[in-house]
Amino acid sequence: MRKFTQLIGILILGLVMLSISTLSLPHLMQDEAPPTEEYPEDLEPTEVLDQPDHAIIEYGISQFIKDNDGPLYTYIRFPQGGHTTDDVIYEWAQSMNNQITTEFRRIQDSDPNDIIGEINIQFDSFMVDNRYVGVFQHGEYSYYLAMPPEEIIQTFNIDLETRTILEATDILDFSQSDAILELLNDRTIIEHPETYGHLGFIDESWLSQLVIGNEGIIVILEQHNQFLPETFPTLTVTLPYAELESTLLIRRQPPLSAPPTPDRALTTVPDLPPPDDGDLSEDDYGYDTDYGDDAYGDDTGSADDDESSETPQNGEIDPSLPMIALTFDDGPGAYTEQLLDLFEQYGVRVTFFTVGNLADANAESLSRASRLGNEVAGKSWDHRNLAKLTATDVEAQIMDTSNTIEAITGQTAPFFRPPYGAVSPTMRDVAEDLGFSIVNWTLDSRDWDTRDANAIFEMVMTNILDGVIVLNHETHGSTLEAYRNLIPALIERDFQFVTVSELFYHRFGGFEPGQVYYGR
Repeated sequence: MRKFTQLIGILILGLVMLSISTLSLPHLMQDEAPPTEEYPEDLEPTEVLDQPDHAIIEYGISQFIKDNDGPLYTYIRFPQGGHTTDDVIYEWAQSMNNQITTEFRRIQDSDPNDIIGEINIQFDSFMVDNRYVGVFQHGEYSYYLAMPPEEIIQTFNIDLETRTILEATDILDFSQSDAILELLNDRTIIEHPETYGHLGFIDESWLSQLVIGNEGIIVILEQHNQFLPETFPTLTVTLPYAELESTLLIRRQPPLSAPPTPDRALTTVPDLPPPDDGDLSEDDYGYDTDYGDDAYGDDTGSADDDESSETPQNGEIDPSLPMIALTFDDGPGAYTEQLLDLFEQYGVRVTFFTVGNLADANAESLSRASRLGNEVAGKSWDHRNLAKLTATDVEAQIMDTSNTIEAITGQTAPFFRPPYGAVSPTMRDVAEDLGFSIVNWTLDSRDWDTRDANAIFEMVMTNILDGVIVLNHETHGSTLEAYRNLIPALIERDFQFVTVSELFYHRFGGFEPGQVYYGR
């Protein structure tokens, strides 16, 4: 029986290796696009073989450290639950950003050519027995366009009742490590048959990254683990609670009837200052900043500002009156429902650009947004810089997000928004082949940067014009606060709130696949 099991494991390993060997090579950047969209020569986009799963968010609201200006593009998402342990997670996120930014600046000073970096960190969070929380932070960073990304892994485990961070030795009884490691060995082979014959010597160092999960303790075996071959990616292995038996130190009391009350109100985490750009600009690195004819379309209507009367937002559009498209990115998030309440109150329609891996965890918010007449489009699967990816991965980011949104809302949009507004020739080619257009924005409210409701209000009111697409983010409380005042103020100025599709139908004649649009 043992030989038969070994034979099955070898056969499965062979099939896995065969499938890996048949993966297509990375697509090279195309040469036909205008010079403003070219990346530095001889640089290939990064290939990412595995598409991440839907985010699991059972604890905490998502908070962010962002830099949308570049050249180090940053998206760090981490949970905050209103407990004292929040500080530990926030300080880790801040420290990680500081470390990578410091090294990026050092490289930038010594070699400023062709340097575009990215930090992309996500999280999954699990709530067990209304008491225990497991947080799995995972992502990557890179300093150059063609640099293979470096992985980032960090885990946090919390006892909400005692308000403490749990160490591995608080979760498992290491005096019984032999039994735990034997279970880990068996579960690794069961869940990842390709590891059969490659595990080598397993010791307690394999238990350094643990997450309290729904079905058991999740062990993270990081890539480049000294006991696994270099070709193996990071692996997750679940040790079922029932099989851990006496080695499990947590879950020895009955579940709590409800999670403990948060110690403090959930507020927006203060931003870190964005990295200093120096003299670099997006044009230096081929991001599409050419607002050519395809960006504007035919400006067929501009309303007179002489007369002022309150414009009813009743779903009917008057082409003779000014219209704007408000867009809200990076959700669904903590403030999406309150924004929807506000929009419903005034009969306002907007366009949401959704991050695909957050959709399932917030399906009701997306469904409600659609029912209220708002438009829901995609903003990649996990907020990675699509301009750095291969054609295969760009397609996966677009289609996985679009398919998920359609499954939840029943609607699809003929366009998507790329994170950071970054566009490459490869992306345009893929979008054209898939029948998608690319929609960026005319006016950036800078809400991601200032986190100040008054500053957001002034930015929008000072620069708003007929036909403008406004970039906002549904992940910040200051944005919600600003729009409580902006909506009535804009209505007073006769602006109609329309979706992106409605704006282009009435002002610019629709979309063309593969083209990049900015509104007016």
